[in-house]
Amino acid sequence: MKSNIKIDRDQKKILIIGANGFLGKNLIQYRDTNRKSHQDSLFIAADLQNNNVEKDIPFYFIDITNQKSTYKKIVKISPDVIILTAAMTDVDQNEIDKDLAIRINTEGPKNVVIACRKINSKLIFMSTDFVFDGKKQTNYSEDDLPNPLSHYAKTKYDAEQAIINSEIDYLICRTAVLYGWNPNKMNFITWILDKLQKNEKIKIITSQINNPTYVKNLAEIILKMMQKNSKGIYHTAGNGALSRYEMALKCAEVFNFNKKLIALINNLEQKALRPENAGLDISKLKRLLGSEFHVFNLEEGLRDMKSNIDA
Repeated sequence: MKSNIKIDRDQKKILIIGANGFLGKNLIQYRDTNRKSHQDSLFIAADLQNNNVEKDIPFYFIDITNQKSTYKKIVKISPDVIILTAAMTDVDQNEIDKDLAIRINTEGPKNVVIACRKINSKLIFMSTDFVFDGKKQTNYSEDDLPNPLSHYAKTKYDAEQAIINSEIDYLICRTAVLYGWNPNKMNFITWILDKLQKNEKIKIITSQINNPTYVKNLAEIILKMMQKNSKGIYHTAGNGALSRYEMALKCAEVFNFNKKLIALINNLEQKALRPENAGLDISKLKRLLGSEFHVFNLEEGLRDMKSNIDA
């Protein structure tokens, strides 16, 4: 089923697959608050169900694991750009249901690629810092060789390779630890804030380092990169790599919660292996964006959340 909204053929069509997800929803919200910047673009939403999409946005039901249906619908829509945010992101669940993870995270993007090749669409694909093994002592650049440890990371890296070798126009965005207010699902940062607000003690690991990425900032980054027609691989994560413990302390500091509720632990029992240091070097992204745009660090993202606590 599709929306009956009339599509202007002169507008640049941007198809967001995974529009009901955390990032997809924020991409659409950014479009809503910055209509002048995107007045020549038509945003089109797609997902397995229509929960969060505004009524003025055309919507299509697309299941990327169904190759024939995906191909048919994307070709019919004929978008200029596809932003693929749909994925199975629960890292431990990927270890439990490996076949489903492959169908969604690897085969799904391949199905989208087939359609992109047919209609000459650009693909913006969201990937992960977990493609690296975490053994490097410094932050990873786009030139470093991935070595995924978990099944989740492998499915995303295999998708990256399929896209790179597809000969389509593409942009691969590796990101990490997305956070921000989300009424539908907790993320690492909102989980910490929830526990500290309730004065509950939490145990946080010290041996996992990532770049916490403010989802509102990421949505803007992606759309700015799209406007610049950026290509290749970019690390599109927050400004600054922190341990999970440092992230928790910053949450307590900004929201004036009790830091003594946060306990250190060295190891955490998890089904999937995580890289210890998955810090991403975002200097390539900063050079691209220049002085016109600011990439948020965790404190800046948390302060924006605090000022929009009822949003």
